[in-house]
Amino acid sequence: MARRGRPPAIGRDELLSSALAVLRERGVARLTTREVATRAGVSEGSIFYHFGDRQALLTAVFHEALRPLFAFKNDMDATEVRVLEDVRAVLEQYVGAVHTFLDDGLDLLVAAHGDGGLRDEVGAVITANDFGPHRGVAAMSRYFGALKEAGLVADDVDTDTAAYLMVSATFLRSAQPKLFGHAKGVASMTDVIDVVLRMLGADARTSGSV
Repeated sequence: MARRGRPPAIGRDELLSSALAVLRERGVARLTTREVATRAGVSEGSIFYHFGDRQALLTAVFHEALRPLFAFKNDMDATEVRVLEDVRAVLEQYVGAVHTFLDDGLDLLVAAHGDGGLRDEVGAVITANDFGPHRGVAAMSRYFGALKEAGLVADDVDTDTAAYLMVSATFLRSAQPKLFGHAKGVASMTDVIDVVLRMLGADARTSGSV
């Protein structure tokens, strides 16, 4: 839908904040243009002006929820690493970014799978934007690969598997309490990071808990 007329007084970021508030408090089924407009105290036309339609609003909500992960990618700079132990801080930041994302994103995904129409709609958004943990695995693999090219990781180390272990463990630890209501059997991320660093060849030593 093309933008017409004067722009609304309320901005796009404020509408996204209202959309995330609706998602957290009332679920994805109530994440409609009308509900978001009501929460923001504006007309529904403001939603259409900024987003066009409901699917574009859902896409924007996903992008907003993913912002911590997008921001985190800027910290994955292999040229800043002098010794492998320096990577610990990066992996700890990744754990925090995933947890922040799943606070919003997992509720959206779980709710969508309980409704056929929503499932198709959210699925279309995910497919169109290629969302999914595979992107995190690929980014982490590239980061570890760059460390290998810099000579900080031995040539025979399987950096793809190390990346998969890091990403999958982080997602499980963040998602399990939401999905099952408990964290039984979940290893601490400090221990997981220690293992990943040892896989990469570091003399890893625990330096706190995550």
